[in-house]
Amino acid sequence: MIATKFTEGAWAVVVAIPVLVVLFKATRRHYVVGRRLRRGAKAVLAQPVQNRTVLIYVERLDPATRTALWYAQTIAGADLRAIHIPSDGSDPGIKSRFFRIAEGRPHLEVLPPQEDAIDAVLDYIWELPHGESEFVTVVIPELFRRPSLYAAFQRRTTFSLKLRLLSEPGIVITDVPRVLDESRESVEPTHATCMIPVAGVSAVSLRAVRYAETLGFRDTHGLYLADDDADAARMREDWRRNGTGTPLQVVQATPRDLGRPLLAHLREITADQDAMAVVVMPELVVRGVDRLLHNQRALYLKRLLLFEPRVILASVPYQLL
Repeated sequence: MIATKFTEGAWAVVVAIPVLVVLFKATRRHYVVGRRLRRGAKAVLAQPVQNRTVLIYVERLDPATRTALWYAQTIAGADLRAIHIPSDGSDPGIKSRFFRIAEGRPHLEVLPPQEDAIDAVLDYIWELPHGESEFVTVVIPELFRRPSLYAAFQRRTTFSLKLRLLSEPGIVITDVPRVLDESRESVEPTHATCMIPVAGVSAVSLRAVRYAETLGFRDTHGLYLADDDADAARMREDWRRNGTGTPLQVVQATPRDLGRPLLAHLREITADQDAMAVVVMPELVVRGVDRLLHNQRALYLKRLLLFEPRVILASVPYQLL
């Protein structure tokens, strides 16, 4: 019996040691990643960022597509595009109908039918110039009959497309969700306020800030959720020292309750029935075990805001290989 207990204890040690080693390496990697992102902030600020191309992915003509078109026309410069990949049940007259709704800008490009619509979109995007300093903004309208994550997962094409685009450098994924409410008349916005939720001064946050500055909205600001007064003062000083030029608003919040103050801030904006809130979300893209330690905050906030009325979500990925 003693031998059996010893054997069981020995096996527990054998199993525990590799687990502890992995956890130690992951924790060390976490701090290394954080240090690199802080040091990369100056490089991001020094790089001229341009928002050259805006592309709307059109599946059908619905209220979400109309809002997405308004947004794309608002932020786009000369290069505004729209594409449609035909599938079973597609509207054969969608090109002419889109032309009337868009008033000729842009024309809808109907691509050849393919079995995989996601590959067709990616093939199209890969032909457009983009990289670290030139963004392609892909606007994806989504109409939901009810506000549920299950309904979001059911939209396999748009869900998979957003997931695939996160790994593409120089791509900003802009989600324009609308929940169908037959009891209320659909009112298109006339203006927007742009807000960037930042977790600190890092390459991830500042890349999103630089992108937001290209959108041309009159009211663009960062939002920091501070733990206490000391944290708020430190962040204001860090922000001032880096000199982004974008105003920063600081709101008190506890680490366990980030959602409530963020929603309160956004609802102050959308209380105006003609206004739209554009949330530019900094998003760190990492590989392997780093996914467990980074970017959980961005994922939580995106889930929280997915069905919030009159909110557009623009994810600005920062690739850390």
